[in-house]
Amino acid sequence: MAALPAAGRRHRPFRGGHPMSFTVISPGPQALFQDRGRFGFAGSGVGSSGSFDRLSAARANHLLGNDPNATVIEILIGSFELEVHAPATIVFTGTAATVMAVDRRGRSKNATTNTILEVEDGDLVRLENADHGMRAYLAVRGGFEVPKVLGSAATDLLSALGPPPIREGDQLTIARDIADKQWWPVLRQLPTVWRHPSMTETLTVIRGPRDRWFTDEALDGFFRQRFTVSADSNRIGIRLNAEKPLSRRIEGELKSEGMVRGSIQVPPGGHPVIFGPDHPVTGGYPVIAVLTARSADRCAQLWPGDRVRFTVQH
Repeated sequence: MAALPAAGRRHRPFRGGHPMSFTVISPGPQALFQDRGRFGFAGSGVGSSGSFDRLSAARANHLLGNDPNATVIEILIGSFELEVHAPATIVFTGTAATVMAVDRRGRSKNATTNTILEVEDGDLVRLENADHGMRAYLAVRGGFEVPKVLGSAATDLLSALGPPPIREGDQLTIARDIADKQWWPVLRQLPTVWRHPSMTETLTVIRGPRDRWFTDEALDGFFRQRFTVSADSNRIGIRLNAEKPLSRRIEGELKSEGMVRGSIQVPPGGHPVIFGPDHPVTGGYPVIAVLTARSADRCAQLWPGDRVRFTVQH
């Protein structure tokens, strides 16, 4: 994946009266605080950001009985490790991966993603690299205590708003973001929501709003050909390499207009870009289609080299 910009200064332990509960041993390639995002500021040039795979983050919070907007940690690929300093209930979702947990005596209580783990003081917990999927979500019962910016704890890598990326040695504390203190789920494990495609991942779109800017051949090619996910992709945008670049019918310039997550812009080179959660709020290239909410979440788990095709929502 391409290098990503830093987002502010290093995170410091939150001094809000809650005891420190975890120390980060390794953040892996990238670990970010996220929630559902910050909304209502697009007019000021601030995007919503939030968890890339919203479904997996929501499943993690729901499984633990958390408030839907409780802060989670978004982990790229894996190799994330932390030391536990107080009893806690945690779960990893999103990817398919092994979770290693070892207590002070060296006893192992290993699990997999989508399984609730009860951890104790002195435990070492490690999320291994994903067997498939790109982004995992770590939730703790109560959520993570993180100062909010414009009402959200989401890290926006484009605007550098929110807490900075998590680093080795950072200390994490547990909040009290419980949905209902009287409710606790009986279910202790969730089925996998995303399965690795055998050949090609199909993403569902709504056509337009600027599909008329493209030739009939390009529109036909958009739905018939397969695209390859580029390594030059991140939370801002998923870049796709077309087998046959998409050609325009209208060659003039388009005035900048508002963008949403899942918009598929086509720059002059003809290779589409899918906007992720940290996308700019405006764009000047025509949007050929927009992903459905579920397909926009699915994009978070695509690896460089994965093949995708598009189909219209019916």
